[in-house]
Amino acid sequence: MTTQKPEIGKVLTEAYQYWMKTLPMQFIFCVIYFAIFMFAAMYAYRYYGLFDEMQKFQNLLYTDSGAFLKKYEVLMQTENAMSFTMAVLVIKAIVFPLNLGFLKVYRKLDLGEVPETSDLFTGFRGHYFFIFAIYSLFWSVVNSYLSFFTLLWIPMMLLVPSLIFFKNYNFFEAFKISILTFQKNPILILVASLVAIVFSYSGIIAFFFGLFLTFPFWNAMIYVLYKNLIGEFEE
Repeated sequence: MTTQKPEIGKVLTEAYQYWMKTLPMQFIFCVIYFAIFMFAAMYAYRYYGLFDEMQKFQNLLYTDSGAFLKKYEVLMQTENAMSFTMAVLVIKAIVFPLNLGFLKVYRKLDLGEVPETSDLFTGFRGHYFFIFAIYSLFWSVVNSYLSFFTLLWIPMMLLVPSLIFFKNYNFFEAFKISILTFQKNPILILVASLVAIVFSYSGIIAFFFGLFLTFPFWNAMIYVLYKNLIGEFEE
């Protein structure tokens, strides 16, 4: 591991530059990601009967929004709603490997190579898919129980996928190194994580469509942190 401690300004600038260089791929990524996620989630919503149940009181949304919210809250506490929630976590885990494609894209840029659209699907090839899908499911389940402490959980786990992807570490080795890196650079990683979250979802402000360009910014930030704080690649 490197001992280099870059300034937060340098990290943010580099992440922004990687993001700007790959805007077409950011859009393609989002179209694929949200299309799969929304289609599968809506199917699950109907499969577990939640859509039909909501139809029974949806008119309250226009006449008594308070009553609508109370009934919807009760609905989402049913067994079917719990099953739907778990289904959503599984769906998110299935599409998560799409994020890993940007690690290859950004690495190609550093090597002077031309990224291809097919690089986005790198995380679905071979054993990678199962590793990253399981990681995503584990991360989501744990994160759902942490409440406020998720603000620490996210930064501590931030570099796990990169360590697995670039160094071929197993989950436990990657988890250990990610935590050690966070302990050495807590402020840098916390600030970078916060900026990445805010920027990634800032596209919602631009009539939601902007999300199709800003959402993957998170991946650029992760790559830059890995590059500056770990800096080891298996070519």
